[in-house]
Amino acid sequence: MTAKIQNQAECLALCGKTQEAAFLFGRAKAVTSGDKDNVEASAAAYYFPALFGEGYTRRNEDTRNAALNYAYAILRGYMARCLTVYGFQPCLGLHHDSELNQFNLADDLMEPFRPVADLYVAANVAEDAALTPILKGKLVNLLNADILSGGQHHSVAYAMERLVQGLRGQALLLPKLLEYKQHSYE
Repeated sequence: MTAKIQNQAECLALCGKTQEAAFLFGRAKAVTSGDKDNVEASAAAYYFPALFGEGYTRRNEDTRNAALNYAYAILRGYMARCLTVYGFQPCLGLHHDSELNQFNLADDLMEPFRPVADLYVAANVAEDAALTPILKGKLVNLLNADILSGGQHHSVAYAMERLVQGLRGQALLLPKLLEYKQHSYE
């Protein structure tokens, strides 16, 4: 949860919202084990209107929310794939624990990657735009965006795989959001 809030703060900073980013960086430091004070929810309530404008909620019926939902589904599906490849059961979560959710662990682990989608949507999707096949393709391509993982630049997809590998006893390599660009291999 701390990594998610830090990446949300970084997203705000990359969008030029430095005061809002500073506030969220401070909130990230307040997260305790199990988030008993519900810092993640209060950070999200602050974050989305700070990113998209006053009055914005994730319940709004506009293209930005549709694009976020689509991108989050892509990230969730890829994380579930990584978990299964490495022998984990995506339904057994750490923080998410609904008996009706077959992807609890995928939902837990994709959280710090969500700001990749937020950053892209904030910069490229208008409230009244259409969720076209071209836009959907660009949202799928977020798996190839550059992100910092273990101090190294990797694609989001590979950073997700590295995070899952960390569940097998290696270091957990939580991602750090970078300015949006496609990852390139040297």
